[in-house]
Amino acid sequence: MYKTIVCAIGLGSKEKGEHLLHMAQGLLDTDGSLHLVHAIERFPSLVRRGPDDWAVSVINEAEEKLSQLCREPAIPALVHVRTGRAADTILAVAAETSADLIIVAAHANDVFDKLFGSTVDNVVHHAKCSVLIDRISTMAKH
Repeated sequence: MYKTIVCAIGLGSKEKGEHLLHMAQGLLDTDGSLHLVHAIERFPSLVRRGPDDWAVSVINEAEEKLSQLCREPAIPALVHVRTGRAADTILAVAAETSADLIIVAAHANDVFDKLFGSTVDNVVHHAKCSVLIDRISTMAKH
């Protein structure tokens, strides 16, 4: 069992988010803390409003979605939504919270992973704690 778990959750699939959340809950000590992390990559050239307005509205929306994800099964968790590269954000929250486990989901490799390196690879190679990679969602497609 783990005292502090950082669980990286994308907002693309509610089912994947619920799966990761329940996995984290099952591995958490009864007095442990769970931290949900979501990173928002910034693309200012695609935004018509000012980047600050854009960031605030997207962060607020992501925080609400993650909070809702925790409310339905009543799982207590702290929500961290930040702008920046996903791997950097996950690793920063893990360091700030002294996490002893990071949970991330693997996904099918794409062109961006080949160009920039995958988030999972970066987290695994730079984490100061254990990393659990969930492959269930990717294995079902093959």
